Amino acid sequence: MAQKESDLVKTTSLSLQIIDEIQTRNGTTLPELVDYLDLAKSTVHRHLTTLRHHGYVVKEGEQYHIGLKFHNRGEYARTRKKSYRLAAEAVQGLAETTNEEVDFLVVNDGRAVAVHTSYHRNSMYQEEVIHPTETAQHSGTYYYLHSIAGGKSLLAEFSDEKIGRIIDQWGLPKRTENTHTSRADLFKDINQIREYGVALSDEEYADGLRAIGRRVLSPDGSVLGAISLSAPAYRLNKDITEEEVTEHLTHTVDKLEEKLVTSVTLSD
Repeated sequence: MAQKESDLVKTTSLSLQIIDEIQTRNGTTLPELVDYLDLAKSTVHRHLTTLRHHGYVVKEGEQYHIGLKFHNRGEYARTRKKSYRLAAEAVQGLAETTNEEVDFLVVNDGRAVAVHTSYHRNSMYQEEVIHPTETAQHSGTYYYLHSIAGGKSLLAEFSDEKIGRIIDQWGLPKRTENTHTSRADLFKDINQIREYGVALSDEEYADGLRAIGRRVLSPDGSVLGAISLSAPAYRLNKDITEEEVTEHLTHTVDKLEEKLVTSVTLSD
């Protein structure tokens, strides 16, 4: 839920903005940050000094970079829940069964973030998630919900009002000619997903890439995340059919949800 500006701590927001900019630029200098933020040099320097002191930023020469403290925090965030660890097992199992790319995604700040991934060794479709010169896929990748199968399966669980707020926040960026860029087209697709229970991304995220996704529910009925399987369109049609993928995916999600119920029962 979006917070009112009056509820936010401005100094904390500024530190987070600095962190975002350092990562976006793949490292940056103090003068560059001062110019971008249009703030006093002393103000930006104090934030950088504080972030360095706590290990969240490192300085290499004149360049500031993201520190490895985030790696420690990120690993904790994606493994602290037993449900996430069970999802990781499900992802690995489905990847081994189909020999295709599989993700477990959750919603964070109106987008989908990959919490666990298992990639086909010959994958052509890679996201620039770390910095502009590094193209290996990693957990932690953010995706716009409307352009990927797992994201659309998550949207289908939300109210139309909540979907509208997410669109207001991020828009409907175009990835390919097939990406939904109008609300009407997206809601038509979402209504079909609500009816059939699975989402299809037909070259909407990357040309030549198809994917099928299904939401994962927690024992209390809330949405935990989504599992999606991606494959080049030629392989999905030739080596494995859409029906087979849907069957494998549905079975995987059903088994995961059963394990989630059991884990809650055993912990009571």
